[in-house]
Formats: sequence, structure tokens, C-alpha cells
Amino acid sequence: MRRLLRAGRTSRLTRVAAAAVVTSACAAVLLPGAAQARPVVDTAGAAGAASTERVSTTSDGAQADGLSDGASISADGRYVAFWSAAPNLGADAYRALLVKDLASGQVTRVPGARTYGGSYTAISDDGRYVGYGSGSRYASAYVYDRVTGRITQANGSELSSVDSLSADGRFAAVTVGSRNPSRPARLFVRDLTNGTDEQIDPQQTPTGRPSVSTGLLSGDGRLLAFATGPRSGAYDIFVKDRADGTVRQVDVPLDGVQDDRRSRLAGMSRDGRYVLFDSASGNLVPGTTEPGRHAYLRDLRTGTTVRLAPAGVSAVAVSGDGQKVLLSEEDRLTLLDVRTGVRTAVGPAARAIPGSVTGGGEAVAFTSEAADLVPGDTNAAADVFVHRTD
Repeated sequence: MRRLLRAGRTSRLTRVAAAAVVTSACAAVLLPGAAQARPVVDTAGAAGAASTERVSTTSDGAQADGLSDGASISADGRYVAFWSAAPNLGADAYRALLVKDLASGQVTRVPGARTYGGSYTAISDDGRYVGYGSGSRYASAYVYDRVTGRITQANGSELSSVDSLSADGRFAAVTVGSRNPSRPARLFVRDLTNGTDEQIDPQQTPTGRPSVSTGLLSGDGRLLAFATGPRSGAYDIFVKDRADGTVRQVDVPLDGVQDDRRSRLAGMSRDGRYVLFDSASGNLVPGTTEPGRHAYLRDLRTGTTVRLAPAGVSAVAVSGDGQKVLLSEEDRLTLLDVRTGVRTAVGPAARAIPGSVTGGGEAVAFTSEAADLVPGDTNAAADVFVHRTD
């Protein structure tokens, strides 16, 4: 892989940055309850239409000599944070956490970050701050400032990790688990400027389930989407306004009757208007819902929910403006334009995490074992890639 991007890529990054401004103009063409699965558009061979590059390489372009995964991408599409077990990327007995600047090709390691199996990564909109869980045995939550080099412990509890960051990196949503299965997970919002914590109280929700986890912040940090459940697992999804304390349910049953079918939170737009999730519940949209899990997008402004795809397609991530949704279907990733219903192929044998789509949906960071996405992929290991659709 080339160390330096072509001049065209640099200009494209400029366009991505300009498009990353969060708007609230996303008007879904899909009708509530209509699962619209149009044919997947394969743009891989279209000149200028799309490109895929490997991220998990050294600064001089050498391929990693071990697997890499768990990637998140900055809103402007310039920086990617990911974990790697590759010795030539700094891993030893533990995986190393890396940040790659896609404009320069430079790869830097987050000092002291280590984990056995990896964890989610979170990155601020400009790529300055990186949130993660790190530890030689049980991870604790940290945030790294790439400009000053400062590392701040966001939570000292074991089995804690950063789920998301606000756009400017000031606020971190941290889930704290437990080795004791009888104890519920807890969720905090850490103000890294003031050093204060806000714990999310499950009793504020209509269901009152004791476990609270998977906190996803809006860009300004005011809104927090989260999942609740019993001792383990997520059953319902809510959004809290941290300014006025109000809590709204996302997976709203049409008949008002709560069920025990699980919902899973996947993403929230940066303005907090759209929430992406999937659910096995059959009473979230009008009309007949076939059995199985479905991906949904909730518009909190209009109070409507749309079903995005047939059963068996999982929700993965949403763009910052809420107009593009990443879906997982039969071990491949596709990017759905909610306005038009057009789905674009992203990658085969692929997986991704929340935070893997840019602000305007122009690029997706993902992991794949496929060896034919870029030339010269001979390391026989999972790699991190970025697929651009513009």
C-alpha cells in the first residue's frame, strides 16, 4: 500500500471534511414499516466511484504480520483507530492500539494501550481523542489525547471501556461490566474537562431493568442513547437528554405493551435525531413483521420508526448525519442510503463496529479476512480496510 495518498485522495479528504457537518435534513424515503431491500450496487469496478484501501499496514506500507480489527473512523474520514496483534505494528503478548493518518500514511501507537482480545475503539470527530479499554488482565477505560500525549483514565473499574466520545472529545460514555454474572452493568458519562461522572439510573426508564450499557453520545454530548436489560443482555433502548433529564424510549411498541424480545443499539446520528438498532420484537412498525431480527431506524423528531431490511440483516453503524446506515448481511457489509433505498457493497467476509462510518457516509472502516480487496494481500490474516463510496 502506498505510503502517501495521491493528490486526488487529499482533495477527496477535503470534501469529506466539508460533508461531515451534521445536519438534520435527512428525510427517509422509506415508509414506516416498509422493509426496502433494493439490489446491492457493486461499485468496485466503477472508475472514480469507489475505492478500498488497507489501513492495517506500517507507516512505510508493509503489511501487518498479524491480525487487526476493531476499527473506528473520524467524522472527516482522515483518521482510523484500530487494534492489532501484529508484532511489526507494536504488538507483543498483547494487542496494540494504533491510529493511522490516511492523508500521510503515518501510523502511531497509543502509549501503554494493551489488551488480549481487543475492545471497541472510539474516536473524536477530528481524530484528536481516542477512547478505549486497556489492561493486562481486565481492561479499564482510558482516553488518549494525540496532541498533548496525555492519557486520562475515564473509569478505574475493571471491565470498563469507552463506548463513544462527544465530537470534541470532552465527554466519554463508559460501560462498566462485572465478572459476577449476578451484577448488572453500569453506565457513566465522564466529563473529562471537569473530572466528574454522571451515572445513568435505570429507574429513570419505564421498564426499570437494572443493567445499563452501550452508551452512544450525540456530537454535543447532551443526548445519550443506551440499552437496558436484566443482569445480561439488552432488551430495550432509550435516549436521555442530559440537560433536562427526560428519557424517551426508542424501540417503542405500537400497542404500548412491552415484550421480552431483545433490542440491540447500533448507532445514533451526531445531532441525536436518528437512532439505529435491531430488534426481535414484532410490534414496532405497522403491518406484518416476519419472525426474526430486523434493523430499524428511529426518527426521534417525528416519532416514526422505519424497518430497513428483511429479517436476518443486522444494524451495524450509522453516519453522523443519519442518512447512511451500515448493515451486515450474510457475512458481508452493505451501506444503505435511507433516502433512496440504494444499497452499496462495502466488503465481503467483513465486520464492523459502531463508529465505523464517517459523518456523511462517504467512507466505512471495517475488518475482513478477504485477500482480494487490495493487491498484495498475502499475510493470511484479518486486516482493517477503509472503503470510500465517493
